[in-house]
Amino acid sequence: MKKLSVILVGIIFVFSTTGMVLAQEKANPGKPAEAAKPAEPAKAAESAKVEGPKLEGAKPGEAKKEPPAKPVMYRMGGVVTAIDAAGKKITIRQDQVKRERIVTLRVGQKMAKEIASINVGDLVNVWVSGNMITALEKVF
Repeated sequence: MKKLSVILVGIIFVFSTTGMVLAQEKANPGKPAEAAKPAEPAKAAESAKVEGPKLEGAKPGEAKKEPPAKPVMYRMGGVVTAIDAAGKKITIRQDQVKRERIVTLRVGQKMAKEIASINVGDLVNVWVSGNMITALEKVF
């Protein structure tokens, strides 16, 4: 069994080295590559105008806008230091991270009812998307 594994490893080694040699030989071109020629600024500006996107019914100065990327959802926890029920904002202090942070987050319509049960000094876990709290859980 050992002889078979040694032979198999040897064959794999031989194929890998010959494959690399062949790949290196193919990578070397027969003649050197030509240096890239710098484009003239006037021609570059004209080509940008020609290659711009053409939209039907749109003004020539407007560019097509891409939709913004969806915000990432993450969890954070900490001690509640301030609650603004009227402004629908909550401030959380994080001590257990690399450096102390104080974060003020907005609260949506669904979470506004849950803020009533939260008091200053409570330890909470919140799930945040962008700058908006999507879920809130009181730890103790």
